Amino acid sequence: MKIEIVSQKKNQLLAREEAEVRINHHGQRTPSRQEMLKGIASALKASDSSIIIDRIITLTGEPVSIAKVLAYENKDAIPKYKLEKMKRRMKIAKEEKPAEAKEA
Repeated sequence: MKIEIVSQKKNQLLAREEAEVRINHHGQRTPSRQEMLKGIASALKASDSSIIIDRIITLTGEPVSIAKVLAYENKDAIPKYKLEKMKRRMKIAKEEKPAEAKEA
């Protein structure tokens, strides 16, 4: 998995950086948010606890995904609804993995 920052801008009003990231995952499935989180955190030079992966779009027929990422200055700056939404999405991904292993 190769991560490349396409665009990045500072939003001082909301105390965050907004970035668009391109993820190349040739020969692999689309990575989950958890798999992307550490790579994106190191690319943006931010703590993984202050990053929200807002949207992931996988390009049709290509091993490439585009993600909209919000990197807040600290964890307290993240709006409560965004934090809860991210936790729900990551919890769902955690629950799906054991179910897939049982079926195979």
